[in-house]
Amino acid sequence: MNIKALTNQTTGNYIRLFKKLIDKDPLVPLQGSKHISIDKFDFVGGKDDPRMIILTLCAYDIMDPDAFYDIKKKQQVMVNISPDVVSNKKDGVLYFVPKTHRLMILKSSKISLKQVMKYFTIGFEMIEEKDEFDVNVEVSSELIETIKNSHILYSLEAQLSYSNSDPSSGFVKLFGGEMKDAGAEKVDIKMRGGKDRSLKVKDDGLIDAILQLVKSNGTAKARIKKTEESSPETVETKDFPEIVHLDGKQDNLLTVICKYLIGKFGADGREDKS
Repeated sequence: MNIKALTNQTTGNYIRLFKKLIDKDPLVPLQGSKHISIDKFDFVGGKDDPRMIILTLCAYDIMDPDAFYDIKKKQQVMVNISPDVVSNKKDGVLYFVPKTHRLMILKSSKISLKQVMKYFTIGFEMIEEKDEFDVNVEVSSELIETIKNSHILYSLEAQLSYSNSDPSSGFVKLFGGEMKDAGAEKVDIKMRGGKDRSLKVKDDGLIDAILQLVKSNGTAKARIKKTEESSPETVETKDFPEIVHLDGKQDNLLTVICKYLIGKFGADGREDKS
């Protein structure tokens, strides 16, 4: 995930944000009685300038004492339950590297990526940081290439924000820079080709720039036909997060994660395109 400051894009600001999130510990509603909050946290390398912040999020059901039913007596009953006692607890460990403003979630997490996204999106609003930070899932590189190389690209819808560090040169850099200079927090784009005619994708062109920016800075939905023989289908970036396989053992997991994120995105959060 890319947690991006819209202003004051410094490592210190990301550390400040997570300290505030931990201090306020918002109880974020998910669906029905299910909620999510912070269970544990750790500042790796010291609280003042951590190289990594580890959060364990805990999702659970808050029980309503009036929602119990006695099947023998066939009547609603009230059970005296402490508000601190919850049920169906599941947790997931998140690894955030402030220098890259990227957050990694283990695939074995019992909390879904959708729940994590909801936690940060609503959580930032609850601690009054919603207008200062944007949260996006890093999109699968494979999906981006599938859209670009599809036999027919019928339509493309995208919502994106400017990249905080201009991840490339050429038109991508120009397009992202123009968005930033215009003061646009979000840009919505809809493109459609003619009947059975594909939108044209060219290197360093408009669609290529949109998809490159969407990878870390937005969402997209495309109607495509992968090959001449295949049927049309709709793909959405929210369903295709970037999945990486890291080599290492449990005892050096933190080092492996830090090395990967800094190696890929640099110490300023910019993706290395070389």
